[in-house]
Amino acid sequence: MSAPKRDRPQLPKGYIKAAPTGMLTWVAVKKILTTFQYLWIATTDVDAKPHLVQQWGVWVDDVLYFEGSDKTRWARNLARDPRLAFGMQTADRAAYGEAIVDVLRGPDLNLATKIAKQYGAKYGPSFSYRPKPKQYWNGYVFRARPTKLIAFDVKNFETSAARFTFPESSAS
Repeated sequence: MSAPKRDRPQLPKGYIKAAPTGMLTWVAVKKILTTFQYLWIATTDVDAKPHLVQQWGVWVDDVLYFEGSDKTRWARNLARDPRLAFGMQTADRAAYGEAIVDVLRGPDLNLATKIAKQYGAKYGPSFSYRPKPKQYWNGYVFRARPTKLIAFDVKNFETSAARFTFPESSAS
């Protein structure tokens, strides 16, 4: 996939600079997306109340993947309404966004291997978690295709804040 469109987020006057100088690049944002330790996901309950949980997750081929039981409250919420809000932080850099989620059942072996390797590299050393590709290839994983992402450096928010919008085809 080509890099998403980058511009400034729409915030009230005075929050950020209008000039593009200093905006985070897609390469810098991908570093946040591939190295975050914890992911926060927000879904909407049937009565429209927000539901927020912490997850592990991995970014593979410009898509966010995460695991869990389809019996959980958040998974049931996503089955009814696939819209997701998510956020993560790595050191002083943060990203949050919106995505459309589906359950990817039996991904091809190549993708299953990439997802398993990314989980093992990220969570294996600290949590002894090293899934095998077969876990996804014979099972499922939640796939969140981003539609919009805002990223910034917390120490340089006024110049670093950038919004990335993804082509419609990435969410379909």
